[in-house]
Amino acid sequence: MTLLRQLVIVIVTLFILLFVGTLLLSINNTRDYLNDQLRTISQDTATSLGLTLTPPMAENDMAVVDRMVSAVSDSGYYREVVVSDVEGKPIVSRKQDVKLGSVPQWFVDAVPLDTPRGEALIMAGWQQAGTVRVEANPGYAYVALWTNTAESFWWFLAASTVTVLLGVIALHFILRPLRDVEMQARAICDREYPVQKKIPWTLELRSVVEAMNRMSTRVKEMFDEQTASIERLRSENYRDSLTGLANRRYFEMNLKQLIETGKHGALLMLELKDFKQYNEKRGYQAGDELLKNTAEFLEAICKSHSHLEYFTVHLNGANFAVVLTNAGDTEAMELGQNLAKAMLRFKERGLVDNEEVGHIGIALFTGQSYGEVLSAADMALRAAQQQGPNAVNLIDPGKTGGDTPIRTATQWGDILREALASKRISLLVQPAKAAADSARDTILHYESLMRLTDDQGSVIPAVVYTPVAKRLRLATDFDRAMIVEVLARLAAKRYGDTPVAVNLFPASLQNAEFVSWLCDQLAQAPAAASRLLIEVSEYGMIENVDALRDFIARVATYGTGVGLDHFGRGFSSFGYLSTLKLDYIKIDGSYVRGILENKDNQFFIESVIKVAHGLEIKVFAVSVETQEELNLLSSLGLDGVQGYGVGRPEAR
Repeated sequence: MTLLRQLVIVIVTLFILLFVGTLLLSINNTRDYLNDQLRTISQDTATSLGLTLTPPMAENDMAVVDRMVSAVSDSGYYREVVVSDVEGKPIVSRKQDVKLGSVPQWFVDAVPLDTPRGEALIMAGWQQAGTVRVEANPGYAYVALWTNTAESFWWFLAASTVTVLLGVIALHFILRPLRDVEMQARAICDREYPVQKKIPWTLELRSVVEAMNRMSTRVKEMFDEQTASIERLRSENYRDSLTGLANRRYFEMNLKQLIETGKHGALLMLELKDFKQYNEKRGYQAGDELLKNTAEFLEAICKSHSHLEYFTVHLNGANFAVVLTNAGDTEAMELGQNLAKAMLRFKERGLVDNEEVGHIGIALFTGQSYGEVLSAADMALRAAQQQGPNAVNLIDPGKTGGDTPIRTATQWGDILREALASKRISLLVQPAKAAADSARDTILHYESLMRLTDDQGSVIPAVVYTPVAKRLRLATDFDRAMIVEVLARLAAKRYGDTPVAVNLFPASLQNAEFVSWLCDQLAQAPAAASRLLIEVSEYGMIENVDALRDFIARVATYGTGVGLDHFGRGFSSFGYLSTLKLDYIKIDGSYVRGILENKDNQFFIESVIKVAHGLEIKVFAVSVETQEELNLLSSLGLDGVQGYGVGRPEAR
């Protein structure tokens, strides 16, 4: 029960007690007054009538006595008038009925009035001639008492009602700060940290509000301190202090993870020409400025290709790299050529003396080893250096073999559209299991993986359809197909009550038409919607947190959860976590690979877990391959794990 309701009940109860007490006191005082009046009237009338009847009684004129008694009785104010002789025998007697008018009988029974008799002697000279006895009629007294009681009741009821209403309104405003405090506490639980700017004038409430403001501020500071500590650790280990890009350690960790987990993409290596001579000619400070400008230039050009997943690296000295994920030769070559064209601006800005700035070598990877990819990229870079100023060269090691036919992007687009239209879609699901020792066989959810086949029944590799889908803007169509298929399976309870996660392209979440369509699908299948999980890559949404926040709020109304995949791959601040109502995050596999020996990654994951759990966000680790990794991750406090060491993708 709310405090306002309790106070209202107390106030109403007090008013009722006050009302009843006052009414009873008023009735009792009025009754005492009326009893005194009745007693006085009876006695005064008896005395007056006794004196009046003395002459006729002395003359024994009973006719006059009778008329006088009738005159008094007929007035209606007396219940009984009796004249008796000296022996007490009634000579003349008159009685009147008690007329109560509108007075209810229950009131008469509840509030009895005394009607004492007044007596007086009738004298004949010095001798007693008789007695007269008068009893007042209480009817008028009851009417007066009832009228006074009713008027008091209604007046007090009206006054009490108005007073209570005014009191409730006053309490509503007085207690408003408490409601604001409640909303503030709820907001803190929802990972928000508001501060009330309006301080109440009531001292006690002022103290509460100020204490809540201090707590909210302190909790936010603690969260910021935690995230800053994690970010500082990550920067010290994986960020180049001069350029702000990822360093070689981060490059090796992530590229190996991408290659060993079967991802496809491209490695672009850029080398500035004659950087050693540049340092000798202009000085090391100018050289550092050139490196900083090159890093900014790389980031700016890559960001302009919004459909790409990438990270930029300063390897050492004059060498930079860009790693593209889920990209093919077309995307890689387009980015490389744009980078080469943009190098011409270096001379315009006075950073270099001539238009030959550097060279770019590109190597595609899909299934090759880490060493093979680096060798191919180095070969491509050396070939570019032989081709001329700012040249770009691409090597695709995978084209020397393989069963995938060579087709143009247009041909692949037609094939993908036809596959989607014909619904040649199959799904694999990989389990994510609980990390705790006591519940390692518990499947927390399945992650769905799409497979497409062409009209010959051959599987279309992800290395082909993912970049093509992005380039031809078919990503939303792929996501629609996945959502429809997974919702149908959930509705049929193909996996029981176990949730299923679907990875969506970031472009879909930023597409208002797709989001509206998705909400319609969820509304039509509420039971399935409550077991659907939607995952999105951190890299793809970190630049548009507002869109992700709105998306989470919309699908949450249908019971659908949202998770963040590849968490930690970029260098963005973790502060955004407190503004999102995420259900879980999945730490990027690059932090899991080699974790048994990497104490920094162990500390990083443990710190992320503490921050996320403080925000009521579950934490999963992916790419878990061995029992030793699973045991270590479990000891760090993870909620769940996923990888070949936990469960392989399978058709179910």
